[in-house]
Amino acid sequence: MPRIRTVKPELWEDEVVGLLPRDARLLFIATFNMADDEGLLRWTPSYIKASAFMYDDDLTVADVGKLMHCLTDAGLLYPYIGGVARQQMAMVVNFRKHQRINRPQKSKLPPPSLQNPEVRRVYGRRDGWTCQLCGGGIPERPVRNDSHNLSIDHIKPQSAGGTDHPSNVRATHQACNKSRRDGLDDEFIPPRSLNGLNDSLNESVNGSMNGYVSDAYASATAQRDENTHEAAKTSTQSDIYSLNDSVNDSLTNSPPERKGKEGNRERKGTPQPPAPESAHEPAVVQTGRALPDRMTDAFLERFARGNAYGRRQIRRVIADTLANGTDSNELWQALLRLGETSKPVSAGTLQFAFAKIREAALPAAAGAENVIQLPTGLYATGTDRRVAEHLALAAQMKAEEDQNDPR
Repeated sequence: MPRIRTVKPELWEDEVVGLLPRDARLLFIATFNMADDEGLLRWTPSYIKASAFMYDDDLTVADVGKLMHCLTDAGLLYPYIGGVARQQMAMVVNFRKHQRINRPQKSKLPPPSLQNPEVRRVYGRRDGWTCQLCGGGIPERPVRNDSHNLSIDHIKPQSAGGTDHPSNVRATHQACNKSRRDGLDDEFIPPRSLNGLNDSLNESVNGSMNGYVSDAYASATAQRDENTHEAAKTSTQSDIYSLNDSVNDSLTNSPPERKGKEGNRERKGTPQPPAPESAHEPAVVQTGRALPDRMTDAFLERFARGNAYGRRQIRRVIADTLANGTDSNELWQALLRLGETSKPVSAGTLQFAFAKIREAALPAAAGAENVIQLPTGLYATGTDRRVAEHLALAAQMKAEEDQNDPR
């Protein structure tokens, strides 16, 4: 049964929603009305067509199915099979973020199974990879210390009638979840087993980097120790050299070193490495630090003053972008564009920065002014692939609309 819902003004400024075709954005808003108070709804093309596009004869059931794929690929909805009848359903991931329910009613639809690791990751992403008990960060990738890994806690225990529905589950550390179940006090105290959480988070972020960067770094380190520097000049290492040149330039042109307690703490905890002996020797080999660390340091040195940038967020976005096969020089140019305009560093804002850079690089041609050239081949995956599919779908629908227009 459709329900009265609200649409927040922030929805129109959301970068993820803004990249979707207009019909997909309309469908996303329609899911608010079709979903129950838990954010669950039936998710079949025929049902969605009859519920949201009943008067649109130009949209076929297959077209609606493509719009549904746009929403699921963007991570706005999570499709699953549930119930005894094995029905196709979906969950609006951030439903309670978009909607405030005064008197919520119990859902008649079965929730996604918590035994599915992908479902647990969806809840972790929904809660910002932050433990809802202690407030600490949760590693996105499993780490050796199981106490730090993701666990799903029931707000109302199952022994007291709690369910697996989205409003009753939250992301926590495994140690926090166990401590809450075993504790007798109402006030939660983080367990001691969470010691070393920052190391686990760094391990998780480092594990998300692309394999070719790690292989190139290991190869360069071994060959440096053997004094065979000339043999290390492969194409992959050339990318690393280029990146370090950009990072070193930003450090050279950065504002003066900050004073006070924060500056002293950085000087004590992170000793500055000596300058490279040769302009062709990568600094990442000398310092032993990963590329995302160096890019994060360079970005914060230049733009941290006067901006509310978080180091962990910026490093995670940089590491994920490099792992997606993005060229390091292009990533650094996009970061400079964001820093110069004091915009937040996220996957969405980076995509817009990439679009501007690629649009400026395109030759002026008829009909190509508004086309964003996306990478093809081996590295055309992730966000770039989804954006390309969305743009192709939007172009197809526009062509069909022009063909059916009697004018």
